[in-house]
Amino acid sequence: MLKSVLSDLKNGTSHSVEYLMSNNVEDTLSKKGIKIRKIFSPLLRMIYLTQTKYKLIREPYNTKKEDKKGKIFIINHRQADDIVLGANAVDEHAYIVFGNDKLVLETSSGLGLWANGMIALKRDNKVSRKSTYDKMKYVLENGGNIIIYSEGYWNLDDDGITDGIHASDAHNSECWLIQDINIGAIRLAKETGCPIIPTILHYDEVGQKRCYSKRGDPIYVGKDDDIFVKKDEIMDEMNTIYYNLMEKHSFYLREKLESDGISLREKWVALKKELVDACAIPSIGYELDLLDEKRIGKAKVSNPVITNEEAFKHLDEIEIKPSNAYLVCRRLAGRK
Repeated sequence: MLKSVLSDLKNGTSHSVEYLMSNNVEDTLSKKGIKIRKIFSPLLRMIYLTQTKYKLIREPYNTKKEDKKGKIFIINHRQADDIVLGANAVDEHAYIVFGNDKLVLETSSGLGLWANGMIALKRDNKVSRKSTYDKMKYVLENGGNIIIYSEGYWNLDDDGITDGIHASDAHNSECWLIQDINIGAIRLAKETGCPIIPTILHYDEVGQKRCYSKRGDPIYVGKDDDIFVKKDEIMDEMNTIYYNLMEKHSFYLREKLESDGISLREKWVALKKELVDACAIPSIGYELDLLDEKRIGKAKVSNPVITNEEAFKHLDEIEIKPSNAYLVCRRLAGRK
């Protein structure tokens, strides 16, 4: 193990933590590990802040002590800095669910993630997704917290384009503050009784690069709650927090933003390229592909979800009578 770590430090890789890719909970997690990482977490979070060019400005949040159950932090996802800034935004120790094995193993970031506590996920692998759920449950049941980026992929380049696999993504757009989130964390909250803490990172690129963060109040998912209804409630809260941060800290006139003669669209395209290029790994020829990230970023890929429009299309083709009026009753299974 020591030899492997020394090799990683020399080569800028993290192959020594490859054991975290195992699908067996006991191979990757322990009660002792959870306790030890809590002790060193404050120091590690300070180190994390040196790994980003954004200055984090954290909004006050409710510090009321909750019960001893773990917390599930759902954070919005825009770029690689979300990892180090998200860990500081939640302001307490939490295992990070990370879904890109190349960025884990082929860069030195994997060592930092291991030190903090990481649950490695292969998003396009059904077995890995199942084991990740079990690992998150293990951490929560042993007093640890979880950070998960439930949008599944960066909210940068969706723009309402379907990927040919799940039509439900047709309603997403890069114009949305929050993309439609996966329901895994909500199912986990319902099963364990642990609260979900919606947490927002708002990046301001004007002048000095800043990131404003805000933790929301705990949201509980009851045993009788509808998961999809709860998902919409969580998304509404995240959108509200996000909008409030933008309104408070980033109120700019378009004329000022384009005073240098460069349009906002051109600046947005340039920013996306900068963020994508930051994840390149020249040593193995890896480049982040936003469309591929979208393809594998949704748990719905394996089980395509039918949109509300498709599910209720039959209502446009039948004549409603007393005997079939019950068909008009719609159960909204997701956002439109």
